[in-house]
Amino acid sequence: MRSIRLAAIPVLLAVSLSACAPAQLRLPEGFGGNAVAYDVSGHSPRRFNEPLRFGPYSATEMREGSTFAWQVPLGALDVGRTSRRYAYTLAAGGTPPVEVQCRARAWTLGAGKESQRTTVDVTALAGPLLACGLRADGHEAQMLEVAREGARLQGRLATPWGSEYAVRDLHGYEGSPIEGMTPTGYAIADGGNTLAVVDVLNRGRVHFDRALDDHQRAYFAAAAAALLLLDPELGE
Repeated sequence: MRSIRLAAIPVLLAVSLSACAPAQLRLPEGFGGNAVAYDVSGHSPRRFNEPLRFGPYSATEMREGSTFAWQVPLGALDVGRTSRRYAYTLAAGGTPPVEVQCRARAWTLGAGKESQRTTVDVTALAGPLLACGLRADGHEAQMLEVAREGARLQGRLATPWGSEYAVRDLHGYEGSPIEGMTPTGYAIADGGNTLAVVDVLNRGRVHFDRALDDHQRAYFAAAAAALLLLDPELGE
């Protein structure tokens, strides 16, 4: 509960600074003017196994597993694990579907009494927080991975056309210098060039660079759906 309350503080301040308007994601510098944006349905509020849709893209045949968690005492400490799986097919008119299977997994170490409990996320020692396989028509499955690096989330997206892109979390709010403790979105970038942004605030929004072709957009849309379904506080 403590982490949830702390994470809410930047959101409340950002809303106050924007004259009580809903908080908005601050896009990476130079990206917004060359992008097309689609509002998301099915992200927030989220209903179990409901499809995600944005623009011409639909994550259908949704198969969400329940969140499974356990804790095991280990001397003065306890070890906890939280995991969740989901899978879907990303469909878009005019392009082949992309099949996606994901596993989100977090590990924690806890110590102390309930009122003074300290919990440390050690997921980075055991692998990525999120690992997905994306299979486009006629190609081998490629990886989307997101891992904790300190207080941030960083990762990579491999593609059927042989390129690999960086994935990183965003924490900024439009019109405010304040940054949230949990991500406000994610960017997919080629070096310093942002190609797609996944906005997880409010109902959600997905932005694509206009230079992407139809097949690239469909593949990035499949990755965007995986990021929309990721709970960055998994295990906390």
